Amino acid sequence: MKKEEILKLYSNYKIFLYPLVTAISSLILIVLVIYPQATKLLGNQTAQQEISKRSNFLEAKAQTLENYNQEDLNNKVNLSLTAYPDDKDFANAIGLLQSLTAQSGFSIISLSFGGGTSKDTNVQSYSIKLDLLGPLKNSSILVDNIEHSPRLIKVSGIETSSVRDPNSATISVTLEVLYSAVVNSYGNVDSPLPELSDKDQQVLATLKSSVSSLPQVQATAAASPRGKLNPFE
Repeated sequence: MKKEEILKLYSNYKIFLYPLVTAISSLILIVLVIYPQATKLLGNQTAQQEISKRSNFLEAKAQTLENYNQEDLNNKVNLSLTAYPDDKDFANAIGLLQSLTAQSGFSIISLSFGGGTSKDTNVQSYSIKLDLLGPLKNSSILVDNIEHSPRLIKVSGIETSSVRDPNSATISVTLEVLYSAVVNSYGNVDSPLPELSDKDQQVLATLKSSVSSLPQVQATAAASPRGKLNPFE
């Protein structure tokens, strides 16, 4: 095609060619330059907002942790482990039962341990059988003292042998002592701090009252979730 024909064709269709070329160039510019840059900009803004939000959350969490009373938390942990220890903890269970039976007017003739049971992956228990000597009329007091003690203990059975003297009766009490392994997962740095509910606070207050109502020698032992290093001292 000769130059003159090309110029003539361009003169005839230039009114259509110029907008078409401009549109194609603009489309290429949008697809290859503007859209990727705009997407990246929006992504950076979203990431910056997320970082700022996480930073504010962590600062508030750190401030909350700094405001915690360490001594109060330790006391609450000790109370919780006293009621619901993380192992069988025989020494404290025996000491507590000796105190409770004496409070109820009974003396222990014999004590034996039974096999444990597992209610689920965390909750476990073992049984203790007590042969006691004391006033038969105090049986209900004994059961009440045990079930309202600072340790989670369930009276699963009680038997009375033939009674000649109601003030010196022999009874057998079977107990189920509960314990539970401490959880291994405490959340992660981005999880919110757990808070004690009003019901939790009431339970802790009840436990504190139960521990303080024990004789002084036993209250000291109950405050330690693992008992003495040497139970024979």
